[in-house]
Amino acid sequence: MSLTKRVWISFALVITVGVMLSLVIRENGEQASISSRNLVSVAIPKLNLIKELRASITEHERLLYEYYASTTRDQLWPKIEETEKGLAKQLMAINESFSGHVMSLPKLYADIKALQGRLDLNLSSSSTNWDKARDDLALLTQAGQAAETILVELTQEVEQQAKQQAQDTQQKIQDIVDLVILYTLIIIGVALILGYFTQIIIRKTAKRKALAKFPERNPNPVMNLNWHGDILFSNPACQYLLNIIHPDSCDLTQLLPFNFKDNLKTWQADHRNIVNFEAKISQRHLKFSISLLRDLESCHLYIEDVTEQKEAQAQLEYQAFHDIHTGLANRRKFESDLTNYIQEKKACSILFLSIDRFKFITSSQGYHAGDAIIHHLGKRLLDISQQLSCQVKSYRLEGSTFCLIVQHPNSKEVTHVAKAIQGAMDEALFVNQHSYFLNLSMGYCHYPQDGNTAQGLISNGHAALNHARIIGNNVEAYNTQLHAAEQSWLPIERGIREALEKQQFVMFYQAKVDANTGTITGAEALIRWFDENNAMVSPATFIPVAEQTGLIIQIGHWIIEQCLNQTKKFHHDGHNIQIAINISARQFQYRHFLEQLQALLNKTGVNPQHVELEITESLIMENIDQSIEIMKKLKKMGFSLAIDDFGTGYSSLSYLKRFPIDSLKIDQTFVRNLEHDEDDKNIVAAIIDLAQHLNLKTIAEGVETKEQWQLLKNMKCDYIQGYYFSKPNHADKLFS
Repeated sequence: MSLTKRVWISFALVITVGVMLSLVIRENGEQASISSRNLVSVAIPKLNLIKELRASITEHERLLYEYYASTTRDQLWPKIEETEKGLAKQLMAINESFSGHVMSLPKLYADIKALQGRLDLNLSSSSTNWDKARDDLALLTQAGQAAETILVELTQEVEQQAKQQAQDTQQKIQDIVDLVILYTLIIIGVALILGYFTQIIIRKTAKRKALAKFPERNPNPVMNLNWHGDILFSNPACQYLLNIIHPDSCDLTQLLPFNFKDNLKTWQADHRNIVNFEAKISQRHLKFSISLLRDLESCHLYIEDVTEQKEAQAQLEYQAFHDIHTGLANRRKFESDLTNYIQEKKACSILFLSIDRFKFITSSQGYHAGDAIIHHLGKRLLDISQQLSCQVKSYRLEGSTFCLIVQHPNSKEVTHVAKAIQGAMDEALFVNQHSYFLNLSMGYCHYPQDGNTAQGLISNGHAALNHARIIGNNVEAYNTQLHAAEQSWLPIERGIREALEKQQFVMFYQAKVDANTGTITGAEALIRWFDENNAMVSPATFIPVAEQTGLIIQIGHWIIEQCLNQTKKFHHDGHNIQIAINISARQFQYRHFLEQLQALLNKTGVNPQHVELEITESLIMENIDQSIEIMKKLKKMGFSLAIDDFGTGYSSLSYLKRFPIDSLKIDQTFVRNLEHDEDDKNIVAAIIDLAQHLNLKTIAEGVETKEQWQLLKNMKCDYIQGYYFSKPNHADKLFS
């Protein structure tokens, strides 16, 4: 039987009983009215109070249930408060009528009021706890039932008192009272039943409305399916998504994967309750979540379009593993792929390549041109890789450094790849209406021959590349001796730092003599390092390391200070000579070089005319304009300037005339075979003749024989330096 029918039957029963009891009471009431007047004036008011209290409790409970079902506080809360105030007044009246003997009713009233406040606090909050609300309503019902029990007891007490006071009252009055009580109980019982059924109806109606709004207003597609996977319900978002995927279709099953029903049977057989999966429908990535309601033999399917999320994720992954300028895979991807090759034990070769003198391109043409060259080179490497018979993957690691992984069991295959790249570089790269012919240095190693870890192979490949860079436009294979030499830099660097702390560096001086008279006119300062075992470490060993690590700045500062002090001592002892100090490239380009040099002059008080600074030809040519500006400032400070190792670099005569220098040092490579090699003799003669026409002095270094001296003297070389006259030694032995 439905709830609606039950409610109507209850109403009909109440009306029928009411009519019948009214007729009986009316007939008997007239007879008993006179004799029961005094009794009624006392008992009836009490019963009325109890009745009103019952009705108020019922109404109060009903309002709270309605508040729970609708959560419309603004409409219901004033009524609830008004009912609660009525309860308080009725309880006070009952308490007065019964002379304060009913103490449990105020406590129940306090409980009801507390439950009312707690329920309101929960329902009015932003995150309602519905389980707690239902528990509070249950407690409220229990409190009402407890109050009802007390009120029944009060009613019985009134009846007992009325019975005692009306022993002489006619039986009719008693019948009337009994009928009234019976009718009252029926009304209360029916009211409770109606209230209970009403609350159930309200609650179910509210739930149905809420559940009906959820799928309708959900921005994501929601479907209700039967146990066989047929669509029973779909919200508007389903049609919206279908219009995106299939604009001309109304078949919502096209939103489901083609094997959906087969999978549904599998999930049902496996007793799955919730299944999450993803599928690509047309060009859209959809995320599905299906709840299998076995007891209802239906399924709820929730769909989310994650296409934009997937595309954004794919874009981020692409950017994380690809170079922005070339589109090639980047260093992170390279290390990941190389690790995979190693884990899968696939033989391969790793070819590192770098553009020679790339920094000169960027310094002269700008970084935009450099980026464009990198882009076109990456494209050319990719084209070459696709044309090769073996599988080749291309990467850009950093700067002008690229890398190729050649997957081939034959380790010689990488040499064919390198030759193909060199051949392709014979063609110019056309960038921004300019053509560039690039030279590439390449170094390679093999897995597993040259290492079994990604880091080890990368380190070995870089060692081969660095060795190739020294020569330029060269291809070098890795070997253990090559890498051992590079790794030896670390202990050398530590040794240099310790040498600075322990003062293991000393200065030697090699005499510079007049080519005609053989008298000492100057000396070149040369640093020497004697370790803790008093063994000399060659400058050729530690100077390159100092240059690379930047320690040459600290060493160079120490050298200049030592030389200035020694120059001061030489002149104090009567030796009017000029000391030549070699300036390293890193030191010459150091931004505080001129400031430190001036500070040392001020500290030592040395006349800068007694000091000659030797600068290599290649150092000047790295940044000609800046070098010339620094040289002018050095000349302004009073120093003499010489170009060291002249003839071994690539300076042009147009630049040479701009250099504010005083002398040229002829490199010993031209002097070593001077008496036997006509080419060397002609080159030296040309340098001396050039210097004379530019009003420059010449110094020949590396003179070891008398014949060399005589030849240079005849060529009118100004100064001689070499083992024939003096080996590098301590300052106190220069004139001994």
